[in-house]
Amino acid sequence: MKTLISNKTSDIPGVAKRILYSLKVVTIGLFIPFLFVFGITSNTPKKAPVDGINIYHQKRAVNDNVTVNFNIPLSDKNS
Repeated sequence: MKTLISNKTSDIPGVAKRILYSLKVVTIGLFIPFLFVFGITSNTPKKAPVDGINIYHQKRAVNDNVTVNFNIPLSDKNS
């Protein structure tokens, strides 16, 4: 029959290491999503100033000039 000797003073560093590791995992698990959400919300525009917005319609330029003549067949010498 085996005898198990439990020494509480020798278990303390092991328990402390496990608790510290668990805290690191929880911290990283909460910190990364927080940074993601903070990064998304910090770049959104708050409110556009009404005085700084000018909306106007640009006049369209009339362009009746033909730039391509489809009536002339292209030669095959350049291909």
